[in-house]
Amino acid sequence: MSEMTRNAEFLNKVYANAQMASESIAMIAQKVQDKNLLSDLNTQHQQYTAITSKATTELSNENQFPKEKNALAQTAAWGGIQMNTLFDKTPDHIAEIMIQGSVMGIIDMTRTIKQYGDVPQNIKALGYELVTVEENNVQRMKNYLG
Repeated sequence: MSEMTRNAEFLNKVYANAQMASESIAMIAQKVQDKNLLSDLNTQHQQYTAITSKATTELSNENQFPKEKNALAQTAAWGGIQMNTLFDKTPDHIAEIMIQGSVMGIIDMTRTIKQYGDVPQNIKALGYELVTVEENNVQRMKNYLG
């Protein structure tokens, strides 16, 4: 497999991870009534959108386009959020959902970084940036637990 292909695969994984987070936040934000939590979610949304934009730019440098995830995955995410927030829309519960999502993102991206250890550091840096955003978001969401 060529280096260009590995680079594009890695960038697509970063893109997909950040895009899923961004879309999930957009769905969850509609359920939030706490102004502080909504502000924090909007900040997170901007961070994930910035990463998808950077991944798109890097993919363009590789003469590639981001691969969109399938409709089934989007529908499953939407359904999960609807069920999770049907009876409990408290900041505590929303924070728990967000923490769980971020932890899954940290695990997925950390594995991806290790699996694609051969990609150039400037490309791998975007994966590390995503992990840092996820970790910071976990810390921020902890303020709403309790």
